[in-house]
Amino acid sequence: MTTIEPPQPRFAQIAGVLRDRIAREVYKGGEPLPSEPELAREFGVSRITINRAMGILRTDGLVRVIRGRGTFVRAIPVVTRRASSRFVARDQGLGAFDVEVRELGMKPGSEVVVDRVHASDRTAKLLQVEPGSEVVVRRRRFFANDEPVQIADSYIPASLAEEAGVVDVDTGPGGSYSRLAEVGRAPVFFSETVSCRGASASEATLLEMEPQQPVLEVLLVASDRDHIPVSVTQHVMAGHQWKLNYEWSNEPERADA
Repeated sequence: MTTIEPPQPRFAQIAGVLRDRIAREVYKGGEPLPSEPELAREFGVSRITINRAMGILRTDGLVRVIRGRGTFVRAIPVVTRRASSRFVARDQGLGAFDVEVRELGMKPGSEVVVDRVHASDRTAKLLQVEPGSEVVVRRRRFFANDEPVQIADSYIPASLAEEAGVVDVDTGPGGSYSRLAEVGRAPVFFSETVSCRGASASEATLLEMEPQQPVLEVLLVASDRDHIPVSVTQHVMAGHQWKLNYEWSNEPERADA
């Protein structure tokens, strides 16, 4: 049996037209879209219909609303997070995020807040410490050209954080991993678990996106040479804004001659 698709609702058709205009850069990144009354006149529909079309574009991550100014095309291109090579930059005294953003010709930036909290059951299990143990959490929000694109919360056992000197906002060149290395607890083994879910209200606010819009969560556990976890980091990024790259080899390791 051949299924005949019914005509799309008008708001979906309008969203498709606007999406095509954005792709062809009729509306360029960083520029405002015409106002809802202007679009309503152009398409001969109500503002409610235009608002529903805009809702589709917001959910797709193509536009964002700036209160008091209007609806703007998102100006930030898709950022690639390369898991296998991102620590090379840290060895050179640079941040992996900085390199990823500068590769696209954008200016990186960040906000950092350091706090002490009691480990949740999940954090305690991942860090292999007792639930409720004191941990230092480094909450970071990353920006590209002043637009928020990622948040990351790193949890480190309090005693280790104090020993490594990562309880202050500025951890120096190479970040907290370099400081952990200086006290003999260098992260050597890494495990990442990636999931997709809707953004929480607080995440949506921090990333200036729609609540429940899809985000990628990367849960990174870093362990030392003895396979003891030293840090757990929860990275959260807008699903439309990032792509994740993983590389590996199928070649068997060769023993030294």
